[in-house]
Amino acid sequence: MRKRSAITLGITVLVILIVAISTDLSRGNLSPPWLYGHASARTSLFPGKTDGIDFFEVKILQRIPHNPEHFVQGLQVDGDILWEGTGRYGESKLIKHRFNRTRGILEPVYEKALSSDDFGEGLAVLDNVLYQLTWKAGRVYRYDLSGKKPSPLEPLRNDREGWGLTTDGHSLIASDGSAFLAFRSAKDFSVQKTIEVQFQGKAIDRLNELEWIDGKIWANVWKTPFIMVVDPETGEVTSVIDCGNLVEDARASNPDIDVLNGIAWDASNRELYLTGKLWPWVYRVVLDRKTLPEGKAEFTKL
Repeated sequence: MRKRSAITLGITVLVILIVAISTDLSRGNLSPPWLYGHASARTSLFPGKTDGIDFFEVKILQRIPHNPEHFVQGLQVDGDILWEGTGRYGESKLIKHRFNRTRGILEPVYEKALSSDDFGEGLAVLDNVLYQLTWKAGRVYRYDLSGKKPSPLEPLRNDREGWGLTTDGHSLIASDGSAFLAFRSAKDFSVQKTIEVQFQGKAIDRLNELEWIDGKIWANVWKTPFIMVVDPETGEVTSVIDCGNLVEDARASNPDIDVLNGIAWDASNRELYLTGKLWPWVYRVVLDRKTLPEGKAEFTKL
């Protein structure tokens, strides 16, 4: 009897583990709340040694109302326009917002629904063309932005899963959920080079949303509140940004939010915007430097 009970318990535990893994792999499902529960859980992503790495927290300057039904996968500031790409099958869209910074208002002026079998992912603008990834379909949608409305171009093919996308002004830079970032041709999306992102010798995978800021790649790590700042030549993480307080702030307005996922840099005004999946706000933020990665810390304004 005891043996049978032990077998039953073992099977139950195995089933729970399989369900947990399946939930983790399904990018359209909500993330379990314990992912953001404690500071110790956040810092467990990193090894104990942190020499030479700068740590920051974000400070909220402005909350900009955002549609909480948008499962954000990509965010891009382009002049007075904020481009947003959303995900989930049957719900994926490209959305163009007129961005009134003074009033803190996003006014949707254009929407393009993706095919029902597309799961929209990251986006980037390069040379007046917008590129939007899909998760597993292998399609890279392109839009000519030279006219009053985006004009669809022939899609490119992606040989990997599509996650995040940015540009250094010459190449597109794409993530695929691994620790590798691929520099790709804007002409045909062929791979020009790859880098492996490492935190002091440890590969950091699940790299998702990307942004290019002041010569570095910013990459958020899926299902964590962390953004890695990455040297594009070596792949080494040079800074870590803890956005846990944004998650807590967004959750205070909507307990059903999903993960951090949306980085937009306004280079002209030097303003940083962050959001997440199903978040009620897009946040304008600045960084506060942390003297220690955890525990007691003193801050100086960056």
